[in-house]
Amino acid sequence: MADRMRFFESHVAGREAQPASVPVIAKGSQLIDLAQVFARHECRHVLVQDDDGSLIGIISSDTFRQAIRDFDDVSASWHQRIVESLISVPLEVGGSTGNRAKPKKTRHRIIECIEVREGSELVGLLTSEDVLLSWNRLEPALEQVATDTLTSLPNRAHFERRFQQEWQRAKRLGLTLGVLIVDVDNFKRINDSFGHLRGDLVLAAVAECCQKQLRSYDVIARFAGDEFVALTGGCGADDIDLPIRRLLEATRRLNLQFDGQEIATSLSIGAAVICRGLDRLGPNDLLDAADKCLYKAKHSGRDRAFRVELFENGTTSATHRVDTDTTAETT
Repeated sequence: MADRMRFFESHVAGREAQPASVPVIAKGSQLIDLAQVFARHECRHVLVQDDDGSLIGIISSDTFRQAIRDFDDVSASWHQRIVESLISVPLEVGGSTGNRAKPKKTRHRIIECIEVREGSELVGLLTSEDVLLSWNRLEPALEQVATDTLTSLPNRAHFERRFQQEWQRAKRLGLTLGVLIVDVDNFKRINDSFGHLRGDLVLAAVAECCQKQLRSYDVIARFAGDEFVALTGGCGADDIDLPIRRLLEATRRLNLQFDGQEIATSLSIGAAVICRGLDRLGPNDLLDAADKCLYKAKHSGRDRAFRVELFENGTTSATHRVDTDTTAETT
């Protein structure tokens, strides 16, 4: 049922396509009707109803296209074939099909299911093996689970999934990959002095700084507590210095105040970049190299950044200090 979990998925593919807020449904008539359904909605699967409006099965877009390719009777019209003949997943709604004829010569077992409706709209099916929901109903819930509510950034679980994906992509395309770990300086002192609500405002402000100073397509997430993390693709070791400088400067200028007292804000940042050797190392190697740079930044006085380049044998370059003054310090 893994593939069937997303049979309601639908998204806008072009100007003529329309999004589906409920499952895409086709009547069990001719293939020309099914063709029109797939033309209106860029979806992988549709539900099929018989003439009485009862659900009888699921048809995939791949099955539909293959049927058209395989049609070899030039004396007849392909679109006169009935939709029901292509059903790849027969359904039995409510445990009973009544007098309705089942699809003939199917090689698939019939799946018993119960309809899930919101008013008159069908939004999902319950089977003994799975819950099939409208993607437009499910997507907001999934986005909420993957989002940190305080900062509206992706959370750590989402970042770790993207990190794996971007690592594989960079390895496949021969791209560079960089990671920044960002720590809010003296955050415990801010909480103790101004309260946790003000501390939350500081975290939200820093999150906004990260979004503004890094590129729109960089992956930025709240990692843990007062730590943020960012994934930068296509940046060389020197290229990553500029956004780090911008982020350090912007955070210093936040000018957050409470009862006339300024809340001083600064960051410690550790960064690492890998340009080759992604097939020999893994994402945790890059994250560990950045974490060591963060440790150096925090124990060298805070309000600064260090970065390294990670090599394919697991070693790193000399640690390079990145700060708002353009003088570079290498250790």
